[in-house]
Amino acid sequence: MSARAPLSPEDEPEKARRMLTDQPGNEEETAVHAVTPRPITPQAVFETALIVLALAGALFLLPHVIGGDAARRYAALTALLTGKGAGATKYSLLGPIFAAPLWWLGAWVATPQAGVGWFNTLVFGLGLLGLYLVLRRHVEGRLLRAFLLLFTLASMVPYHLTQFYGEVFTASLMAVGLSAAVLSARAGGRLAGWGLAALGVANTPATIVGLAVVAIQRMWARRAARHGLAVVAALALIAATNLLQRGSLTNTGYQTDYGAHSLMPFAGIPGFSYPLLLGLLSVLLSFGKGLVFYAPGLFLPVRKRMRRLIETGLLSSGVWTVYTLWIGFTVGLIVVYSKWWAWYGGWFWGPRFFLFACAPASFALALWTQRPSARLWVNIGALGVLALSTWVGINGAVFGQSGLQVCTAHFYLLESYCHYSPDYSALWRPLVNFYLFGLGPRFIAAEELQPGPVTFGFFILAVAVYLALPLMRTIARQARDLANSQVPRLTARLRGWRL
Repeated sequence: MSARAPLSPEDEPEKARRMLTDQPGNEEETAVHAVTPRPITPQAVFETALIVLALAGALFLLPHVIGGDAARRYAALTALLTGKGAGATKYSLLGPIFAAPLWWLGAWVATPQAGVGWFNTLVFGLGLLGLYLVLRRHVEGRLLRAFLLLFTLASMVPYHLTQFYGEVFTASLMAVGLSAAVLSARAGGRLAGWGLAALGVANTPATIVGLAVVAIQRMWARRAARHGLAVVAALALIAATNLLQRGSLTNTGYQTDYGAHSLMPFAGIPGFSYPLLLGLLSVLLSFGKGLVFYAPGLFLPVRKRMRRLIETGLLSSGVWTVYTLWIGFTVGLIVVYSKWWAWYGGWFWGPRFFLFACAPASFALALWTQRPSARLWVNIGALGVLALSTWVGINGAVFGQSGLQVCTAHFYLLESYCHYSPDYSALWRPLVNFYLFGLGPRFIAAEELQPGPVTFGFFILAVAVYLALPLMRTIARQARDLANSQVPRLTARLRGWRL
């Protein structure tokens, strides 16, 4: 069999067009290394140091809390590691079992809880490393580092790193797994990518719908049914976990799961009982949980921008495929959780179940900030999205859900206030308190501010300003050019005016 001739530069636009229209081509095209490696520069070293500092700050400056559902996962892990068995907990132990080394290390140094508290930060850090290794030959260096910084800081990630919930494990494995499944040059790497995706889904069984969407996308694009095996593998892992934890292949532990009776008209009904339309509106648009506020980059258009970057060699053509799979998985999450009785994720800051959405949202935002548009108003809009995303990261790290106990009073009777009202939204409540109290002792007390998280918040702000520099320079130049072209015209018109 003869080797396939390498793609010439003039073939790149056709390859980009085919990839962006999901037309089938050779499987190997998704692994083309279109980005030429560049020498290490001081800028690259500096931005890599920022990523390392961000992870270190998350470890040492942010609190690490084990409460709510995470406390039940921790209790099950502790029971398992102390020989008492995991019991019939409804939460999957596939993710928490990987925290066993930290449990033992924490028990040796201080307490098991202290060691486990670091788990999500370390898992996310390994996920960033995996993304870098998979994407480094497919995404131009500055763009890749901007994506990793935005994903780490200007997103919902900072708050999630303070918890022991399962979303970080699932989101990290899915982001790396889907990337490797498309971009790995070898079949073994692609198989490992699908394996990571199956493991991530098995940790959060409801996300199987998202994986099914991804599998259908790949089967349709490649005309190959083998991609459906990832769903089969995930189902097998879920069934095995059910059997080991609860004694039955089909017992998920959620059959009778329901919430408190509150003012919300559909509260207290178990299962997938929430009206789909109301769930979609709430997941996307509510002030306290809406993705339009917590992951605004998700709604940025990227198709034409990616096509231009592929044609110019700044992106590999396979990156578009990865992005569409990320979006497909996110759509699956939105659909399945919009029907779940606890679509809001329980008593948790922001839209808990949709942490993975920060991956495509951050990548789209990196495209728009590091490669500005030729249109002024578009760049101003991108700067606004960056500002909102930065506020999401700062808000989660610094403020959390402080001062919102009214939503948990009387057994969550008024919890809908925190879901729908901007006055009680975790994202906007600090602004309300700032308006009421000013920046003084009463504000600090109401928001329960601590030095470590505040320091980390200023670090997020500084990195965001740094990443905004290309965009702000372009906006300043475009505004100057607009003024130079319009001011003489406006002056000429004003000369004809009389009192």
